[in-house]
Amino acid sequence: MLSVTGLSKSFNNRKILDNLNFQLKSGDTAVFMGKNGAGKTTLLRIIARIMTPDKGEIIFENLNILNSEPSSRKNILYIGHSPAMYASLSAFENLKFALEINNNKISNSKIKSKLEDFDLLEQANDPISFFSQGMLQRLKLTYAELSNWNLLLLDEPFSGLDKKGEEQMDLSLSNWQKNGKTICLVLHNLDKAKIFGNKFFNLVDGRIIQS
Repeated sequence: MLSVTGLSKSFNNRKILDNLNFQLKSGDTAVFMGKNGAGKTTLLRIIARIMTPDKGEIIFENLNILNSEPSSRKNILYIGHSPAMYASLSAFENLKFALEINNNKISNSKIKSKLEDFDLLEQANDPISFFSQGMLQRLKLTYAELSNWNLLLLDEPFSGLDKKGEEQMDLSLSNWQKNGKTICLVLHNLDKAKIFGNKFFNLVDGRIIQS
């Protein structure tokens, strides 16, 4: 499913990732842990092809996505810290637009139904510039639920969530795992890591020191 070999990345002559190697099978949930600045977010952004490594190879579904056409990563979904949506558009408009540009034809009623599932229907027509961090997290979760993907890259998904939002995230993660989806999670909460992870990678100074 996913094979990362010899992956390295530096910023201003400081090595952020240093010759990383790991493999995931279909259905794995990999948890990446480590202190701030250890390289966890950089790793996910490189796999998503938002960032370019200095060297290394990433094989996803039998293709090297670092030198293949953009279509080679069409089954990868990255959900990062920022919402990566348009602040002036409503929650509904953002979801509709994001799904359509990815050729994911979803009916308006299904989008509204999913917004209701995550307690966002009342705010569906509000610009997301007014959304709290927790609401933005739930909106990103809604997008993940509506999208087609085989590999999900989730960076600190529980950040900013209240108890209800945390329960919703727990349920989505459990359902994705039951459906055999492959997930990479950046987490700081060891209890959550033990619940959801079946592979664990501890990053220290850009290297995996324990797995």
